[in-house]
Order: sequence, then C-alpha cells, then structure tokens
Amino acid sequence: LNIFDHAAIFLLIAGTYTPFALVTLHGPWGWTIFGIVWGLAVVGIILKLFYTGRYNLLSTIIYIVMGWIIVIAIKPLVEALPFDGLMWLLAGGLSYSIGAIFFLWDKMPYNHAIFHVFVVAGSACHFVAVFWYVLP
Repeated sequence: LNIFDHAAIFLLIAGTYTPFALVTLHGPWGWTIFGIVWGLAVVGIILKLFYTGRYNLLSTIIYIVMGWIIVIAIKPLVEALPFDGLMWLLAGGLSYSIGAIFFLWDKMPYNHAIFHVFVVAGSACHFVAVFWYVLP
C-alpha cells in the first residue's frame, strides 16, 4: 500500500496543478506547465511502481521540482492570478516543501507525522487558492 500511497502523491501534485495551468494560465504557458507536470507524474509513478525502493531520493526531488516548476511561468501567473490567490498558492508550496524536509529527516522522532501536518496545511492552502481564486 505504501507504493500506491507514494505514487498517488504524483497524482495529487499534478491534479492540483491542473486548474492553475488550464484555467488561470491557459494558452501556451498553461499547456506547457500541464504537460511537464503530468509527464513528471507519469515518470514518478513508473519509478514507484516498477522500481520500488530504489529511487526514493529521486522521487522526492521530482515531487519538489513538480511543485515549484510554476516559477518558469511566474510572470504570466502573477498577471493572471489575484495577489491573495498567489499568497495561498505560495503558502501551500512552502508548507509542502518544509514538510519534505521532515520527510527526509529519518532520525527525527515523529518526522512522518510532522510531514503529514505540513501536507494537510499545504493541501488546505491550495484548496483555498483554487476554490476562491481559480475557479470561475
């Protein structure tokens, strides 16, 4: 089940990106971001399902790259998304990224539980961003 849980993270990231890419950015930037993120998600899922346990650090790096790839389109994103929406998006990204530090910090007691607190916070921030600032 852990394999599917970790593979599903790629779907969560790509699924969260989809409304920002196709609704907020749309056009060439939106489709480019959409293609990159979903392409990385497919690669990550293949790594998790068929190379179990071999590329954990690489998977974490892919999660982070997927999460922050939006910076290549920061100018059109800033132009298209209201400031408050950007702040919710940024807060979610920072929360996930800080959580990743705890995920990798194996020697810290309760690191996985702390990681999940940051994941829930990041998910909540991104929900607010999509619901209030992306959806028409």
